[in-house]
Amino acid sequence: MVTLSFILSTLLILLTPGPTNTVLATCGASLGSRRAAIMPFAEAMGYLLAVSFFVVVADRIQGNAVAFATMKLLAAGWLLYSAVKLWGMPFRTDAKSARQLFVRVLLTTLINPKAMLVGTVLIPSDAGVEVSIWVATYAAMSTLAGLGWVLFGACLPLGVRRHSYKLASIVLGGFSMVAVVSATLGS
Repeated sequence: MVTLSFILSTLLILLTPGPTNTVLATCGASLGSRRAAIMPFAEAMGYLLAVSFFVVVADRIQGNAVAFATMKLLAAGWLLYSAVKLWGMPFRTDAKSARQLFVRVLLTTLINPKAMLVGTVLIPSDAGVEVSIWVATYAAMSTLAGLGWVLFGACLPLGVRRHSYKLASIVLGGFSMVAVVSATLGS
């Protein structure tokens, strides 16, 4: 059964700023809380897929420096691509922007290092058939935390919200650089 330490660790992880949370706050800033309220479901879908993947492959990749470095470099590439795309996007609040942001939240969550941490470290390897409960708990909690990040973005002053894509671009670019350095230094 899911433990209290897992719940508390999950809350800490999900409330820590990161790539997905940055994009969720940007969604709230550009679309407003009501229109962006769907975005945490993209996050939950991404975590369901990614955490499940890491639970399955945890034994094979633990201690495999090449596998970890490769995943970090793939994540860095996506984050850099997202940073460049967001930098060039005009501040829009239309349906096309909402669809693009939904996909961006989903894909950013799929490569989020938090999924690897949860799937390889926080969910016990002996969880057995209950692993789906652990993964579903994490995904459900991500939805609630994601709503908080959307509300945070929506509550920013309009002057800041107008620059949310550029601000998110800078943050994602920073996360990309950190992932490259981490992959190349093997940490």
